[in-house]
Amino acid sequence: MKKLTLKLNDRTPETLSMKHLGQYITHLSDMLGKVEHVHFDSVSKGSAMLNVESEELHYQKVLTHVREVPNGMGTKKQLSAHRSLRQLMDEDGTGGAILNDADTQILSFRKRPDDEKPLMINKSGSVQGRLYRVGGKDDTIPVSLEGANGETLRCEAFIDIARGLLSLLFKQVRVSGQGTWERLPEGGWKLKKLKIESYQELDTAKVGNVVGQLQSIGGLKWADMEDPHGIARDLRG
Repeated sequence: MKKLTLKLNDRTPETLSMKHLGQYITHLSDMLGKVEHVHFDSVSKGSAMLNVESEELHYQKVLTHVREVPNGMGTKKQLSAHRSLRQLMDEDGTGGAILNDADTQILSFRKRPDDEKPLMINKSGSVQGRLYRVGGKDDTIPVSLEGANGETLRCEAFIDIARGLLSLLFKQVRVSGQGTWERLPEGGWKLKKLKIESYQELDTAKVGNVVGQLQSIGGLKWADMEDPHGIARDLRG
């Protein structure tokens, strides 16, 4: 067995809540992949260090998962787990790192300064994904799409637009309107909310062609792109 460690720089076992400990273990397991070959071992003293052990035969593949996830490469579950680990560390006011069996850092998580507020902008834009939720009781109806990496894209629409979207439930759509966007610490932008002004159904065959084109220009690294939805739109033509 070979060791991997998630080190939380500003937390100790005594200051880490049981709830967050369980969440760290769950998200770490999901991010590493090969869950049947990776086993939780212990929490070390000092800085909270969550130790896991991987079967040696699968260790290099697990390391590859860890190195690729920050570049947007991996399954939806792994990418979502990486985002969840960052969010947990922000909530705990800490940064961290994943160390290999030689205690060499192979992935770092930046600590967000206490007084740092995320940069937010309001601008027109569009996003695309699988429409999976339209519903609510207010005058503006919550609308949710599943993005390229499995992330939730939160939108809202007036009743007449929401009524039209209902016919496209579980289909690939592009929605456009006035949005609020947050600058991420590692670069790129995250949609906080989009007020839908227009929408269109996407041809799923063309969506597949876009993915192929992105792969042909160096891999599908969605998280590295400043405006991935805009790039996909331009490739589609």
